[in-house]
Amino acid sequence: MAAVKIEVIERKRAFFRQYLHDLAVYGALDATGRRREHYAIERLLQLLCESAADLSLQVLKATGRVPPGSYREIFSVLADLGAMPGALAEELIAACGMRNLLTHLYDVIDLGRVIAAVEPALALYRTYDAWLCDYLAPAAGASAPRD
Repeated sequence: MAAVKIEVIERKRAFFRQYLHDLAVYGALDATGRRREHYAIERLLQLLCESAADLSLQVLKATGRVPPGSYREIFSVLADLGAMPGALAEELIAACGMRNLLTHLYDVIDLGRVIAAVEPALALYRTYDAWLCDYLAPAAGASAPRD
């Protein structure tokens, strides 16, 4: 991988990991508590998607590729290059579909769907973080923490 700006990626990854930690707090709530806190959950789902896309865009930039124009394309290109497992890319694309709904209000937001998304989002973005750590390990000199 060409000139990866590890310091930039690690700074962005620190924010990503904080959002993941913050979402885990809402994972401990029951359905009533999550409904009460749905705005915070919605925002964290949005931030996690955007951060994963931004981190993935940094990975793509290091390959010298022209940056894709959408989140869907970012993850698709990484999968097409064999850099990211296809199943992970598909899950990230689906998660960013929810982000689009939350951000652009294309439709009425289904709170049941939002509060049910917490555990799957935690699992997905933890998997993504592990993938990113493994992918960047050679460039980072294996210094990227996994926690």
